[in-house]
Amino acid sequence: MPKLLSIIIPVYNVELYLDDCLKSVFDQINDDVEVILINDGSTDRSNEIIEKYNNEYQFKYINQVNQGISATRNIGLKESSSKYITFLDSDDILANGIIDKIIAEIKTSKIDLYKFKYKKFIDGEDIDKSTLPSGNDIFISRNDIAEETDFYCWQYVFKHSLFEGISFDCGRCFEDQLVIPLVIYKASTCKLIDSIIVYYRMRNFSITNTVELSHVDDALFGLNRYSKKYSEDKIYFSKILAEQYISFLSKCARADHLDHSHVMNAIQEVNQVISINMIISSKNLKAIIFRVFSKIIFYRLRIVTKKDYS
Repeated sequence: MPKLLSIIIPVYNVELYLDDCLKSVFDQINDDVEVILINDGSTDRSNEIIEKYNNEYQFKYINQVNQGISATRNIGLKESSSKYITFLDSDDILANGIIDKIIAEIKTSKIDLYKFKYKKFIDGEDIDKSTLPSGNDIFISRNDIAEETDFYCWQYVFKHSLFEGISFDCGRCFEDQLVIPLVIYKASTCKLIDSIIVYYRMRNFSITNTVELSHVDDALFGLNRYSKKYSEDKIYFSKILAEQYISFLSKCARADHLDHSHVMNAIQEVNQVISINMIISSKNLKAIIFRVFSKIIFYRLRIVTKKDYS
């Protein structure tokens, strides 16, 4: 019989963190939930740790050659038969008691999408769990969500059907930013749950703390994608474009020392695709300033970030 919720957990070389992650899940698992673990070609002890849990708990386990985070999440989506899905990165911690909260919400409201809060913690430090939920869960619109800067897939519980025709882009960085706004756009009903779903581990060598030219290219890819959707819903996609334009220009400033010509060509291409009026539609003042004064903002950001790479 299909479960109500699938938790998809990609695993790759996280032997230092995997036990804490899996313990946070299996300590609160119930019969309404299936766990899908996908070992993406780990070369450390990750498989050994998973096998330890396999002797005690029931879950779907796929052990594959390395394909990358996007391909691995896509496999998890295909393997899931549940009505709802969520994701969990294998170096993060699922908040205690959150599974019961999710299941209760699904059974009660049965809406398309639930957005939760999360809390960051620095690797090696204790997790501050002092923040308590206020209980002020509210229904929100997708336009409300579009104004946010984060689109982490593990921050949401999605109706599985929202992913029909949508998959994570293989070989690209910041894959959540490229896909999750499209999934949210398909949601007719959304609810903000005032509870922490994940404790997000901040690691120094993670993708968010490195810079490569491919990051600029992938941000450019996303802006091109959303610009083509703009005419479908100008309010929603202008908000998405606004936040991603800010992020794009910041990535350009950080990557400029790698190849100035490449970065300048990317900015020129984006400014030809994303008009000032498209950003004005978002009513995002910061984004409007970034777009109108893009050259000035870029050079100021470059000065600020130059010290990090000199």
